[in-house]
Amino acid sequence: MKPERRRSPRYPFIETAEVTQPDSGTVLVARTSDISPDGCYLDTINPLPPNTIVEIKVIHRGQLLVAEGVVTHAHPNMGMGVKFITLEKGCAILLDTWLRETARV
Repeated sequence: MKPERRRSPRYPFIETAEVTQPDSGTVLVARTSDISPDGCYLDTINPLPPNTIVEIKVIHRGQLLVAEGVVTHAHPNMGMGVKFITLEKGCAILLDTWLRETARV
């Protein structure tokens, strides 16, 4: 059995996400399936390649999370894991609130 590589617990979190690749302007609509303080997994049929820098926007209960991230792994026809690099101002507190709410459920 492989050792767990995750630094933080992940929580189920289903929301629509807009993923933009700044270099090319490519915009994908994806769906989060889980989220953590460090990143998220995005369900999408056409994942971007590993090491691609992306901007992610997620709206949950009328609040917008905006983050820059990097694709860490991709699974064709399934999705991609994204590690957060930076969160826009105020988004770290918002993400922490979402995680606490999700952990209680």
